[in-house]
Amino acid sequence: MKLSVVIMAGGSGKRFWPLSRESKAKQSLALFSEKTLLAETIERIIPLAEEITIVSSLKQRDEISKDAAKYKNVKVIYEPCGRNTAPCIMLALAAIKSRCGAEERAVLVLPSDHYVAYPDKFRESVETGIRYLEKNTESIGTIGIEPAYPETGFGYIKKGEPAENGIFKVGSFEEKPCLEKAESFVKSGNYLWNGGIFIFSLSAMLHEFKNLAPDIYEAVNALDSFDLPGNSAYSAVRSISFDYAVMEKTQKPVFTVPGNFGWNDVGSWKAYFDLLPKDGNGNAKVGKAQFINCRDSLAVNLTEKEIVMFNKERGLIAATEDALFAASLDDHSKMREITEFLVENGLTKLL
Repeated sequence: MKLSVVIMAGGSGKRFWPLSRESKAKQSLALFSEKTLLAETIERIIPLAEEITIVSSLKQRDEISKDAAKYKNVKVIYEPCGRNTAPCIMLALAAIKSRCGAEERAVLVLPSDHYVAYPDKFRESVETGIRYLEKNTESIGTIGIEPAYPETGFGYIKKGEPAENGIFKVGSFEEKPCLEKAESFVKSGNYLWNGGIFIFSLSAMLHEFKNLAPDIYEAVNALDSFDLPGNSAYSAVRSISFDYAVMEKTQKPVFTVPGNFGWNDVGSWKAYFDLLPKDGNGNAKVGKAQFINCRDSLAVNLTEKEIVMFNKERGLIAATEDALFAASLDDHSKMREITEFLVENGLTKLL
């Protein structure tokens, strides 16, 4: 079964400000190597993919095109405005069908900005899903992540009855839990983190959109262009997540492949800090930085100036050529307040 891959590369650039901006969101940052998160995502899956479709924002065209141009069989769709994940995925499916015709194929949907420590194990999980899908083309699959600890920031997938050889039917999808519930999920061994990774056949998912979200199906198919939709037509498409539009309503069998490949969504400065090497006091740095009497702190410096952090615990400082940001690593859930402040105070040039 041939594989088409959809990489969702939108994002507003808020969580990693000031490194990320509206024109350069997290997936365009090189956080762990000289390659961006998007490039690492492409290279992680390209050995299995016949073709890849990236869906991104028109505002991010310059950055996304730099990565896409480096690889064969990679196409990019630029949304003129964000309409959430259901229109994003439907737009990609319509483009794939227009290019590849009615031939049956598997489609893998991936976020563009996650970290995977073991790409080989990730590909093994995808191949397991494809093999199952070849025999169960009407099913919808997810790749769940074996939880490393109780996390309240992720949704969870409850494993149901075994389907075959390490694959499970999905019992339920659980919203982000409180800590007590997350602890019980992990302790039970019956739950996986929901990393937003889906696999399904092209025809089955087009059928689901047509039946469960017909307005989105019809609006997307009526667009003049799938690669660069017009703003007025696309902005009229209903904004809704794929989970709400399809996954919560589907009557098709849903399965999950448990994966253990060192996954992290890198969803905050704290998550990034957790993945970086530390000194003897638990401090991590990127670029020029010195720590004096500091513990468990992070300094990220994209300038040639030297940063000196003094007498801080769980401190955060991030420096770019036009902005310097200081906070606590424990403030990671409040980052939206920063961009709201910049808008309210006429500093949108920093967004």
